[in-house]
Amino acid sequence: MIIRDEAFPGNPKEAIWNGFAWAEKCYLGIAETEYMWTKNINDLDKSGSCVIACLIVEDMCYVANVGDSWAIMSAEGGNKIYALSWDHRPNDEIEKIRISQNGGKIY
Repeated sequence: MIIRDEAFPGNPKEAIWNGFAWAEKCYLGIAETEYMWTKNINDLDKSGSCVIACLIVEDMCYVANVGDSWAIMSAEGGNKIYALSWDHRPNDEIEKIRISQNGGKIY
């Protein structure tokens, strides 16, 4: 979805954003279809999303993180390790605020 976006490869950040939004829209379509068949909101999966993507364009590495994912990069034959993301955990105060401000709930 990212590399099929019209912003790719000229604007990788926008392509990643749009690709993630497209994936969410597709997922919501599946969830709505499932709801129409079950007619019972309690039967639907209420868990969140989780994805991490690393897109390398020429000499740039773009990392996008949604949910509880973590990515590292190894360099110099494994002698150096770089954190490319951080966990989006609900026990983190900043993450709690972000979830609440966006209408989410923590179970």
